[in-house]
Amino acid sequence: MSINGFYAAYLTGSGGQGFVMLVFRNGQIVGVDASGVKYDGSYSEVGTGFAVRLKVSIPPNTFLVQGIKTGLQGDNSELEFQLPIDFVSQPFVRVNAKHGPVNAKLVKLRELDD
Repeated sequence: MSINGFYAAYLTGSGGQGFVMLVFRNGQIVGVDASGVKYDGSYSEVGTGFAVRLKVSIPPNTFLVQGIKTGLQGDNSELEFQLPIDFVSQPFVRVNAKHGPVNAKLVKLRELDD
């Protein structure tokens, strides 16, 4: 399976649901959601899937799926997690984020035309 492509990530946390658009391309990840949260990072193949490092930049006064609201300064964090090799066929992938766990269902929308 080629991981390169456009993805929809459907997020669920203790306080609600969210949606993120992501692009995976040649070891890089970039994305954004409707609240203006920006995602920027990288991935690499490991024995059982992919190791992901993702910087998350949240604007001020943004409600998060974990049920909290960022303050006047917004928030920045870096996530490190594993995606199993078959992550698109999994019901969800659990990510332990700074403000609490998030379940993400990743759906590949299409391949990239390189």
